[in-house]
Amino acid sequence: VRQATLTSAALAFLSALLSVMLSLALTMARRALALNRRAGAKTLLEHATDTGAGFVLVVPPIVVGAGWFLLLRHVGDVFAIAPVMVVTVNAVMAMPFALRAVRPAYDAASERHERLCAQLGIAGWNRLMLVDWPSLRRPLATAFAFAMALSLGDLGVIALFGSDSVQTLPYLLLARMGSYRTEDAAGLALLLGLVCLALIVAAHWLGREEVRDA
Repeated sequence: VRQATLTSAALAFLSALLSVMLSLALTMARRALALNRRAGAKTLLEHATDTGAGFVLVVPPIVVGAGWFLLLRHVGDVFAIAPVMVVTVNAVMAMPFALRAVRPAYDAASERHERLCAQLGIAGWNRLMLVDWPSLRRPLATAFAFAMALSLGDLGVIALFGSDSVQTLPYLLLARMGSYRTEDAAGLALLLGLVCLALIVAAHWLGREEVRDA
């Protein structure tokens, strides 16, 4: 159980970190395209950055994992790349929720600071850390907590790629239920539920603080 807990925490942390980074990059790209666009309709690329992440909600994680499993089974040992698949798929599946936390804050910060940064020549990494970071800190933390909770409780991908060497709490819970060890399964479900609840409460609290500060 201890090893499964550590594995779940590590994979969920990496998945949430990747999801937040991708969401921030997509938000920045969308904003840059909107600023560079003159009069006229949105381009196809701008539409893709605006609504593309929402399409992942149409396909369940188990279907995405099954597709990658079938594609990679002839290439090599699919169970050896289980951590990579779990982190990647869960990060992408959490992006629509992370974007809802990050995008409004970034757009508001960009609206306030765009002209000043252009006059002072502040761009790129310097602008992100010196100008935008104070406004994005809480939204990014909210997105991170929510994405980590989603990844921590997900069973879709690990159900296909899990093995004796790579086990998470949901995978171990499924194994205990399959062997009719209901008391162990109930304890694991309680532990998993408490951790996910703590992350959701943290995300909700950070979101309320963000609104209050605004």
